[in-house]
Parts: sequence; structure tokens; C-alpha cells
Amino acid sequence: MKKAFFWTIYSLLLVAATIGALEIGASFLTPPWPAYDLRPIAASSSTIRQIKTLAEAPQSIPFYNSWGLKDREHVVERPADIRFRSVFVGDSFLEGMFALSPLSEVVEKDWAKDGVKDSEAINLGISATGPQQYYYRMKDVALRLQPDAVLEMFYSGNDFISEKHSPWSVPPVIAERPEPSLLGAVAPHLDWLIVNRLGLSEFARSNKSIPNEFDTLNDIAKKPLAERTGLLADHFKKYYYPELSKEALQEVLGRGGAAFWTPFERTDDRREYLMGWMFDNIIGWELVHHDWPAPMSAVEAERMVDPAEIDATASWLVDAANLAAAQNVKFLLAVAPMASLDPHYVEFWKPWPRIFAQNLRREASRRALLVELRRKGLHPIDLAEDLQGVSDSYRLTDGHWTELGTAIVAKRIAGELLKLRDQVSPIARAKSE
Repeated sequence: MKKAFFWTIYSLLLVAATIGALEIGASFLTPPWPAYDLRPIAASSSTIRQIKTLAEAPQSIPFYNSWGLKDREHVVERPADIRFRSVFVGDSFLEGMFALSPLSEVVEKDWAKDGVKDSEAINLGISATGPQQYYYRMKDVALRLQPDAVLEMFYSGNDFISEKHSPWSVPPVIAERPEPSLLGAVAPHLDWLIVNRLGLSEFARSNKSIPNEFDTLNDIAKKPLAERTGLLADHFKKYYYPELSKEALQEVLGRGGAAFWTPFERTDDRREYLMGWMFDNIIGWELVHHDWPAPMSAVEAERMVDPAEIDATASWLVDAANLAAAQNVKFLLAVAPMASLDPHYVEFWKPWPRIFAQNLRREASRRALLVELRRKGLHPIDLAEDLQGVSDSYRLTDGHWTELGTAIVAKRIAGELLKLRDQVSPIARAKSE
């Protein structure tokens, strides 16, 4: 018994010492806080410049600050001349695609036009993340920045989840930060390093690793028109669907005709880019997953709404609001609709009805979520009210906002935040601190 006890204690001490040593070593290989609690993969403009396609279009290369965010530089401590500080939490809709100005920057410009110069909008938008990460990013980073308000941006296309939030759930051994994990609780730098090196983040898991694929696909758009569809078919047969015939792939990929290629031939800020995941989705929905439900009308989509999914998703959003309220911080939830509100987008995707049908499905879920959130006492901002029927407000390929769409949303968000600014007096803020 004594020997067993000794070896148990010895083993635990050895494990603790090993983890401690590895944590110290990992701290030299990870970015400083808050960067390591924000991005599982370090982002830098210099890395993106190595992509040939974007190097040829330098206006498309984004700028990242020292926190690894697409934003101007900010400091953790609230500056003395800032009366109102807001923090934006969300995914790529906040990060902004390519060189598009992020929403936070456009909001600040709108404020400046109105003479508001003592207010700040910090962008914590991270691509390929969802409500779980939003919640913990808000808890572990946003609320530590001493904000007066937090804006959470929910995107209807991929933010719905099936697992309810529970403070009593047992965390995994390792998790993408800032989500909790057993290792992350004692060795956060080591946790970040393992997730980073082993590709365990949501971003790494959802993107197939094909060397130089972005350049390869966008070079195809420079080839003679008659060759392009065949070259696309060759690529996706080789790397994605070797079991499908080239003829079947060509039929699906060529449905858009010559008009499909026009957005990829542009040289201005409305240029679109060919991306592997986009064609993977088209081929998957149109040729492979015939058993997956694809509503062909809004009525069918309404019938397919999953109440359990709506309830689970709402739980994370409501708890995020409660998290802010517990620290006397104002909370705004904005719900971004699908790109199918844009007539130009609808026209572009007509040749692929099954993949377009997911817009109908997620729009039905969005409407159901808004009803549930209001029932639970939240007052979400429905951005469909601002974007409905506005052509060219969404990018055609990836479905993110264009410069026009961002400007429309920024105007709405800037106005909503100014209402909160007027409610936050210096005395109330001093009490909360």
C-alpha cells in the first residue's frame, strides 16, 4: 500500500513537472496574450503576400495588428480619452474578407462623420469560429478590455449548433482556445501549441490541405474560356472526388456558362476568387449527397427547422447576454441573414438548386431563432431589415458582405451603439469598475 501510494504521488509530481516544463518552453513559441486566446493559427500579412494570386492584387491583402486581428492597434487598458468602448465578437463577417475594411473600422468612420471621436470599436472577429468560441472569447478576452458594450454577430449560415451550453459539462483534455480544456486550465501556452501544430482547430479541420490550391484554381480563370471547366473538373477529380467521372464533374461545374467567370475576371475591389471549399460544396450537394434534405421552397424549409437546434443555439446567445449583464456591460446581438436576400446572388446560384436550397433552410432557422430569442427576453438586431433586396450587398462566391453590405450594416450598428453610449454615463461606468 505504501509503495502504491508513493508511486502514485511520484507519478503525479512527474507529470506536473513535465507539463510545467513544457508550458515554459511553449511560452516562447506562442504569441503573447491576447493573441494566443484569439487565433489558433497566427495571422500575418507577410504570409498572405506569399500567395501569388493575392500578390498580384495587393489591394486584397489584409492588415493584421499585434493581436493577430484585422484591425488597427488597440491597448488592453481603456485609453483616458475614450468615453465609450465597444468590442465586436464574431467570425469572418467581422474579420472581413480579403482587404475589405472590417465592420469595426467602418463603424468608427461613421461615428467620426457624426463628430463622435471619443468612442472605440475593437474587432475580435475570427474566421471559422462559432457561438461556443464567441462565448469564451467574450468571457476571457472581450470583458477584460473594460468595454461599455459587447456586440456579438451571429451568422445564420454556419453558426447554428446542436449542443446546449452547460456550465457543468466536463471539458475535453485539449481544445481550441479560448474554449476550456483540462490542459488549457493549467498550461494554456502548451494547449495552444498542440492545437496549432496538430491542426486541431475548427479552421484547420474544415479546410482540405492542398498545396497552392488557391493559386491553382485562380490561374484557371486566366486560361481560355473553353478550357476552364475541364481544368476545374481535373482538379476536383484528382483531389476530392476520384470516384466521379470527369464528364459528371464538368456538367455540374459548367452549368453557369460564360457568365459564371465574369466576377473572377474583374480587376477592381469587386473581384471574386475561386476557392476549393466552394466547389467541394457544389459537387457534394449536386452529385454526392442526394439523401441530404434540400428544401425547394420557403414552405419546405420551415418544415425542416429543428426546434432542438434552435433551443441549443439560443442557449449560448442568452448565456452570453447574461455574462455581459453580470459585469454591467451592455450586450447587443446582431443576426446576419443569408446572402439569398441579394437578388444578384440569387441569380448567380440558380444553376445549382440543391446547394442554394441551404439558403432557404438557414433563413427559416434564422426566423425561428429570432422568435425564440425574443421569447427569452433578448432584443436581437435583425439585419435582414437593412439588407433585404439590396443587390451587390453580398459577395457571390463566399457569401460575405461586400463594401456596400458592410456600409449598410455599419450604419445600423453604429446607430444602435450610439443609443447605448448615451445610456452609459461616466458615473455608471465608474461604479461598474
